[in-house]
Amino acid sequence: MTLTGWTLPQSATGKAAILPPPPWHYSGDIIAADFTAEPDRVAELLPPGMEPAGDGSGSFVFADWCSAADADSRIAADPSSGQYKEAYCILYGTYDGKKSGRIPYIWVDSDLSLVRGLVQGFPKKLGTIAMTRPVEIGKGGVRKGAGSTFRGHVSSHGRRLVTVDVTLKEVLDKFYPPSVARPLLHTRLFPAIDNDAPAVHEYQRGTITDFEIGTVHSGTATVEFGSSEFEEIDALGPVTVGRGYVHTLAFTVSGGSVEPIPEA
Repeated sequence: MTLTGWTLPQSATGKAAILPPPPWHYSGDIIAADFTAEPDRVAELLPPGMEPAGDGSGSFVFADWCSAADADSRIAADPSSGQYKEAYCILYGTYDGKKSGRIPYIWVDSDLSLVRGLVQGFPKKLGTIAMTRPVEIGKGGVRKGAGSTFRGHVSSHGRRLVTVDVTLKEVLDKFYPPSVARPLLHTRLFPAIDNDAPAVHEYQRGTITDFEIGTVHSGTATVEFGSSEFEEIDALGPVTVGRGYVHTLAFTVSGGSVEPIPEA
């Protein structure tokens, strides 16, 4: 009998596989803040061929996603499968002479998201993520409006790693925050079991379609990095904190392209 499944675990039907093939669809709520770190700390986290922006610029993003896949209707149908949260750091630079972003650290709270990220080259780890959820009625939460503060924080192994607060002041018209305005460069890395050379080591860039951004609420922000013996994000500081954002976001990953990693 032939085993099937786009990812492990494989089975006779393929139903047990964690992840189906793309296209994958995403719709979510975002809390984000811009920051700067020491330029040397940013440069040491960028891969060969990617040049740092020079000012140590980056962003930290929290996302509460609903996701779906054309090849598996169960992902959208069951919130325990397709809905999850993630928190990630983006650093800015250029690759092939074009503005690019690089995610050196990212945490998620779902196995589907973890595997989907590793397939693409996101360095995902499991974490515990909390985000302020906006309300439309009552006094039990905050609204998307001036004076409201939105918070996101992520923990792993019981250690608080990052906390971001954004206090809204204004709506930005026709504005794309840096965290959504630049294409990302990922590294697909799968080690070999029988020798020191990796079995897969290449760059990957996702093919993005159907990109949409909702109303961008903006304001002042704070970013705090915590320490853990299992992490290194606290080395980024931050030195300064810029603008914060609260908005919705949607897009489709229809596939991707791979290319060799240039020699350092």
